Amino acid sequence: MNKRIIILACMLTVVTGLFAQKYQELWMTGTAVPGGVQQLVAVGDGDFKYAGTLKEGELRLMTTRKVGKATRFLAPAVPDANIANHGIAFKETTDANSPAWQVVVGEDRYKFTVSTMQMKVRGEIFQPWGELFIAGGATEAGWKEGKMLLMKQDLENPYVWTWEGELKKRPENEEPTSFKFQGQDRWYPKNIHPYAQGTDVLADSKFRVGGNDTKWVISREGTYRITVDLFNENIKATFVK
Repeated sequence: MNKRIIILACMLTVVTGLFAQKYQELWMTGTAVPGGVQQLVAVGDGDFKYAGTLKEGELRLMTTRKVGKATRFLAPAVPDANIANHGIAFKETTDANSPAWQVVVGEDRYKFTVSTMQMKVRGEIFQPWGELFIAGGATEAGWKEGKMLLMKQDLENPYVWTWEGELKKRPENEEPTSFKFQGQDRWYPKNIHPYAQGTDVLADSKFRVGGNDTKWVISREGTYRITVDLFNENIKATFVK
């Protein structure tokens, strides 16, 4: 029985990995897209993201920059689906006239994610957060609610937050070299995480909002300067000394 479980787990891992890489790239086109066509950014877990301006109109997601025989369209599974939603399933089709995603209001602050593993698209007109904190075993705050370290919001760009301070291994804490970011001085509801558990903050700039409770780690002890861009979902960490 144990061997069967191990084999099944391995098969699921392989299948999941293959599915996550199903699309090598994704593009969007339509009257809602500035310039007519733009490429989405590939991130972890088979996700593709866009952050920026959308105009009122229609938007089609496709697997190639130009429509051809190999093009696949990711069409909404429900009619008149708004690109700003909490998660709407898509279906793959070769029909260039398949239903498009709708952009009802033109805005500069659209964010949406195509999850190829869940086969869903979710999006929003993003609003700046009122707070952002850093906490974790590598910080002086530890994992205590009400003690998290407040980051500083950029006066010109409300989506950008910075923090400078010491990160080091603290044996007295659980997960002594780990940390993460919270949108409030408690664990819920807003939080951001790296795509993979144990990601070195100096090595990878991508993150996701919500999802599994993965955490960043430090590869060296000392003073760090960290900048988080919530709109573009990237993080820049510099080792100061």
